Amino acid sequence: MKKTTKNLSDTKRKEFLKNKQAEKMARDMERHRKKIAKAEEKEKERKLILQEKAFFKGQSRAITLTIGNQKGGVGKTTNTYLIAYVLSQFGINTLVIDLDPQSNSTKTLMLTKSKDNDEINTINKTIMRGVEERDFTDLPVNIQPHLDLLPSYIDFEDFTKYLYKNTSTEYEETHLLEPLIDPLKDKYDIILLDVPPLNIETTKNAVVCSDYVLVSLQTQEDSLSGAESYINTLLNLKQQYSLPVEIIGFLAVLSEKRNSVDQLILQSAKDEFGEDIIFQTIVPQMARIKRFPIKGITEHDYYDRQVINIYKKVTHELIERLIKMND
Repeated sequence: MKKTTKNLSDTKRKEFLKNKQAEKMARDMERHRKKIAKAEEKEKERKLILQEKAFFKGQSRAITLTIGNQKGGVGKTTNTYLIAYVLSQFGINTLVIDLDPQSNSTKTLMLTKSKDNDEINTINKTIMRGVEERDFTDLPVNIQPHLDLLPSYIDFEDFTKYLYKNTSTEYEETHLLEPLIDPLKDKYDIILLDVPPLNIETTKNAVVCSDYVLVSLQTQEDSLSGAESYINTLLNLKQQYSLPVEIIGFLAVLSEKRNSVDQLILQSAKDEFGEDIIFQTIVPQMARIKRFPIKGITEHDYYDRQVINIYKKVTHELIERLIKMND
């Protein structure tokens, strides 16, 4: 009887060990599969970035892009500095021009510059001083490899006053920034303009300087109305001055997760402007984004990387659209 029990016990133990071994082998195989898939995905992205860099190197001058909407608080500034950050990570020489006296792009990018050291970074010359001196060439501040900034400050609130005091025609009013930005186009692959809401003078100057416009659309009714007003301004300027500027698309930023209003606003935008003009990549609501203006853009943990990965998709789609429009 004891021998039978022992044999039974041995059999169960061997079966248990066999099952454990099979489970371990299955886990090892799954880990190996994921490792290979990750390596393949990484190689695929590496090749894609090489193609994207080749596109920019094939341009004679920098592509200039304004991220706009007539309404404030719709993600314009966040989209500007995160797209710029990702572009620079791809090795694409990028310049952010902060035309907003609130200078939120400037603050976030300067924090990004100092995030890994204890140095106090100062700005010697703001964009308003550059306007007064009619020279932007010595303004760029390096943030990290492939990313520079033309910094703004509260003094840029005087831009409208300066504009009316130092111009005599509507053409001069709308074209004051163009000759200042133009020399910078020989140094960079792409220039992103961050513009304030409800400032028609700055908006017009930015559009005149731009090759493309990306409309930032938060899924709120007033954001859609702001986009409509912005597009009307753009089309009027395009017709008035025969500008080559084109709309590259609408980038949707969700107000709330799983909210039917978000889908309703998105559908309204598609119905009004066309489905193809809305980016396929949608920026979800992510609490971590709110930390970047306090700490700078970081990639320290899962939540940081979640934001950066979304904006990698946004940036890849942006470049894909630029390539198609330049075929």
